Amino acid sequence: MAAFGKTVVFSLQLILVMAAISVVYGFIAQGRFTLAYVFRLNFLVGAIIICVALVMKFFSFRFKFDKLTDHSTFNERFMEQHKQTQEKAHTFLFLGLLVIIITGLIQIVLAAVIPA
Repeated sequence: MAAFGKTVVFSLQLILVMAAISVVYGFIAQGRFTLAYVFRLNFLVGAIIICVALVMKFFSFRFKFDKLTDHSTFNERFMEQHKQTQEKAHTFLFLGLLVIIITGLIQIVLAAVIPA
């Protein structure tokens, strides 16, 4: 449960940072406040994080040999590092999905509150 909370907090922080960057860009590009860039950038960042997670998940990693690796421990160490890489990929995948879902929920709430 603690890992879930950390991921949610990190995704909210990422959304806020991207929102600030896109609001500044909106002021520069159009000279006024607009939320159009906020949602596009957050969805794009979420999609990029998901793509990175899929690349990490489906493509192999480089196995690092050290002094303790020999023919008897190679498979065990390889599988251990593979499992760690898979867990990291799942964390990134979950982070990307959370960024997209939370951004979509914020967009729905703002669409209901702010008249068009």
